[in-house]
Amino acid sequence: MACPFRLCASAAVTVSILLCLVAPSVADTCSGSRGYPGVPGIPGTHGSPGKDGLKGEKGDPGESGHWLKGPKGDMGPPGPPGRPGVQGDPGIPGLPGPEGPKGERGSPTSSSVPFFSRKNPPMSRSPGKVPVRFESTYVVSDEPLTPEQTGVALDKGVFTCRRKGLYYFTYHVTSMTLICLNIMRKEKGQEEWEAILELCDSSQGYLVTSGSVLLELNKDDEVSLQPPNTYKIDGKPSAESTFSGFLVF
Repeated sequence: MACPFRLCASAAVTVSILLCLVAPSVADTCSGSRGYPGVPGIPGTHGSPGKDGLKGEKGDPGESGHWLKGPKGDMGPPGPPGRPGVQGDPGIPGLPGPEGPKGERGSPTSSSVPFFSRKNPPMSRSPGKVPVRFESTYVVSDEPLTPEQTGVALDKGVFTCRRKGLYYFTYHVTSMTLICLNIMRKEKGQEEWEAILELCDSSQGYLVTSGSVLLELNKDDEVSLQPPNTYKIDGKPSAESTFSGFLVF
């Protein structure tokens, strides 16, 4: 069986190389009469990896990778309302506005506003713990009294509140030697009087004592001026004893 062409050629090349190495004469003969190049041998195995080469130079910068901005799109539908924000700081006060038009003239004071001013008859005597009866209307005029001047009548020296509010009461009393007076209040539904203001005064001869108080009254409360003991009021024309009161608001 004939051998393959490649194997036979390889064997022939090997025999020729050996003959040239053994005998110079034969080698010279071989050099002078060489044959055709033999067929390439079988590739050898791969060698081990070589060492890393030197670091190359930095390359040129590449082109930008950003996308180009396109045309503006159509407006989308409105979104839901957001949560209310934090309240801001107060702003700077504005300039004063123009002056308004003048108002209409008010009507005269109505006689429905509770008030009174009474004087005591001259040389009167009052028992203790009983309201002093100031029955005469006190006015500094000889002209006839109008309904607005008469005020509220005192029933047995007692003022009865008909309109809830803050009231001012004052008295001026002339007497001899010693006098003590109390401004008393009796609330609606009560039986006993309550002393709100207690004042005493004394002198060698005539004396004038006074007192005043602000009281918050409800409807049907009562106020009066009472002495703790029996005393005598000297009501001279030049110094009459008076008891007054009126609604503040």
